[in-house]
Amino acid sequence: MLPTRPAEGAMTHIYELARGLNLKTQVNFQPGTLASRDRETKSNYQMTLSLNVKQPKALTKKEDILKLNPKLEPMLPGLSTLFRHARVSPYYGQVYVRKQTEIRKNLASLLKLLDRHNYYDTETILETAYPDTGRKLLWLQSEMDVVSDGSDGDRLAAMPDKILKSSFYQPSTSYRWKKRTDKPNPLLNPWQQRLASYKKTLEKAPAAEKTALRRKIDHAERVIEELKRYSFLISEYDPFIVVPLGVVNQSSPFSPQFGDYAVVIVGDKLYPALVGDAGPRYKTGEGSLRLSREINPKAGPYSRPVSDLKVSYLIFPGSAEPEAGPPDYEKLTDRCRELLNEIGGMGKGFKLHQWEDLLAPKPPPAPKPESGGTAETSADKRKKEEAPGNKPAPAPASPQTAPASSAAKSAA
Repeated sequence: MLPTRPAEGAMTHIYELARGLNLKTQVNFQPGTLASRDRETKSNYQMTLSLNVKQPKALTKKEDILKLNPKLEPMLPGLSTLFRHARVSPYYGQVYVRKQTEIRKNLASLLKLLDRHNYYDTETILETAYPDTGRKLLWLQSEMDVVSDGSDGDRLAAMPDKILKSSFYQPSTSYRWKKRTDKPNPLLNPWQQRLASYKKTLEKAPAAEKTALRRKIDHAERVIEELKRYSFLISEYDPFIVVPLGVVNQSSPFSPQFGDYAVVIVGDKLYPALVGDAGPRYKTGEGSLRLSREINPKAGPYSRPVSDLKVSYLIFPGSAEPEAGPPDYEKLTDRCRELLNEIGGMGKGFKLHQWEDLLAPKPPPAPKPESGGTAETSADKRKKEEAPGNKPAPAPASPQTAPASSAAKSAA
């Protein structure tokens, strides 16, 4: 009897494997010969997989970017000047070439195929300079995904178990600085335990698994050494953005460096940020958890704050401080204001978001006053009692104990 239902087992619908694709399927049955003959020719049972992708052009006109965010013009009085002197960055073409390479590499495995959303995540990358000041600007127009990595024992000595036990959380960011205290990084011990586990497994592992385990051991040893020497940004506390590898730290004068200042514009809000990390070469538009949640309180590691290409990343190449260190939030705002002034300033009624340093030591609480007035010390009480006007009057003498001279005066 022919089977009437698929066999049990691990099966995944092709639509799940091709999530994000507009998938059309068609099966063509044609007359053949005998099964014993037809099965010998591979082309008689063949599938041809063809992916059709439209290649976008970079946005270059001010009118087009105003369709994404009409508030950009009143917010940035120098917008017309910036776009008049802008050219499409070579990084735009490079990002899309890398997207194509990623798709070709993984086309045979639909599970890994770059989906439509992430393919069309870059509206433009422009290089421009403001003529009056010469200030260079890299303008990246994209969406915003969330990065949730980083650690710093100097500023945050403890982290929740969900992070300490996570095999996905990355303890470091590309922007880093030498540790300033002897406080251990909270992720150091979990990574040391992980390394010990890898080494123990290696002892009894079959030969086929040893190479992969040695790679894990090498990686863990490098991470441990970094955690002993450096501190990093922390996504949950620090506002920073992620720039693709291949764009950051390049020789071009428009290439951002780690620690450069940036202003992220969403709607009518301007958020100061740092260039803090590098991401995949084929992907743009990522912000730290702190930045993402300020833009959209519902954002999280698996929930992006902005899905549309309405996020403007204004990156100021060459603006990083000479010496790397933990973020100074007042300086971050002041420096971003200065940089905006160098490209035409901010429009009337707009201002930069002021970040609060959530990891700064809190001042000790003031002593609580006593009920009914200000707290009074024992020394204050003693001085008050000894004051001349506060001494108690002597008690009147009793008739039975009065001196004789007093009684004689009364009789007289």
